[in-house]
Amino acid sequence: MFTGAAGRFVCVALVVMFGCLVNSSFASDEAKSLALSKALSQVKLFVALTDAERDALRTAATLRRGRAGERIIEQGKHSGRMFIVLDGQAEVWVNERRIATLSGQPLLGEIEFLDELPATADVLLLQETDLIELDNAVLTGLMEKQPRLGYVLMREIAKIEAQRLRKTTKK
Repeated sequence: MFTGAAGRFVCVALVVMFGCLVNSSFASDEAKSLALSKALSQVKLFVALTDAERDALRTAATLRRGRAGERIIEQGKHSGRMFIVLDGQAEVWVNERRIATLSGQPLLGEIEFLDELPATADVLLLQETDLIELDNAVLTGLMEKQPRLGYVLMREIAKIEAQRLRKTTKK
């Protein structure tokens, strides 16, 4: 189709364009990785982890933007995920009755993680917010490979559950 100088020019142009696309994708992936690392380092749940453990946690975690009104957990269904709401509020509903409004980096979906049964509540985001999603299966595998990481996370989850239980007994 193109021969001589024109053909070489088209080939060089295509290589440059492809290189720009690859570099742009790589830069985007690197920015996402840095944002996830920063988010993980700021979450109270992970404060007792070492930098290396938080780095390993990235394999089980995704940082994403949640929409206002989004149902991130549905009662009676398996999601296979836990969520940490970074900077917003979430409402917890059981049998169509609001039972709590949570803020301050709440961990959500931990009951499903602990007992491997369907979710016990609906959880809706009240506003657009950043979320960390934790894949339960990947996290479980990571915890088995790194027992200290598993111990620290389970201790922190137990504290969260104990605090929530105490609040229900004070009413």
